[in-house]
Amino acid sequence: MSRIDLAAARCEATFVALLEGRTVTVPTLPALIRSTVRRYGTRGCAEIVATEYGEHPEVAVWRMGRAKSLMAAGYPVSERAQHRPWPAPQGPDRAAAADAAA
Repeated sequence: MSRIDLAAARCEATFVALLEGRTVTVPTLPALIRSTVRRYGTRGCAEIVATEYGEHPEVAVWRMGRAKSLMAAGYPVSERAQHRPWPAPQGPDRAAAADAAA
């Protein structure tokens, strides 16, 4: 069974809601994400996003940027980090900096 990246799934659902012409605002974001995922599922949302990038890449880039900005406003980084199913990757620079600070 594969893991679902919650932030990516929310972003894709927001993208689909924007594609459908629905009014997406920060206060309505959670309800719109729930209803979009109920309608299409997380895989269905990802398929719609991929199709749009294939057929209309110039508009899809703008739409995903809008979805990401709504996500950043509606789900602060600290809240999104709490839903991460595994720890953030530690690159060699981060590990060395952590050792130096200790």
